[in-house]
Amino acid sequence: MSIGDLIHPEERMDSAEQIAILADHASRWYAAHLLLFIGMMLAIPGLLALASLTAERSPAAGYAARILTLIGAAAFTSIFLGEMLIGRFVTDGGDSAAATDLLDITLSGPIVAAVVPGVLAFFAGIAAFASPLVIAGGKLRWIAVLYSIGALLILAEIISAQVILSQIGNILIFCGGTTAAWLILRGEIRLRVAG
Repeated sequence: MSIGDLIHPEERMDSAEQIAILADHASRWYAAHLLLFIGMMLAIPGLLALASLTAERSPAAGYAARILTLIGAAAFTSIFLGEMLIGRFVTDGGDSAAATDLLDITLSGPIVAAVVPGVLAFFAGIAAFASPLVIAGGKLRWIAVLYSIGALLILAEIISAQVILSQIGNILIFCGGTTAAWLILRGEIRLRVAG
């Protein structure tokens, strides 16, 4: 996801302005969203592992984190897929006016109303797994802090269309995730496997 976000073209809130940028960088737009899509799918095992670590400290928070982050991952992958579609439409010679209409439809009330609760579930899931880990302290505290700050920056990017915020946020989450994986592989953090 970090690589996808780092190559992501500039964003605008206005659909016509966004399509003008997309038209100049259609292949880059498509590649960025493809990498974001793949990255979100690859992040799921790590999110579930972190939720398991949370469940050891707070079973209810761990359960909520699992459900909410999976709902959120589904919502985000649908957004990335829609943006890939628009990128391919423009790359394949689609008309800018038609692409603007497609983006407007994608951002219309009925679609946003369906997707936003899932997106918000993702951020609630991050909070659910991070809070008990921050309170518990130790090595997991800093991993949870990196995820939390990263998630807040991604949320700020969604609200403001300032890509730099999600770029920093995704890098913080990448650092938190790789640190957690490293500690798990070294045996410094143990995942309990339900059996």
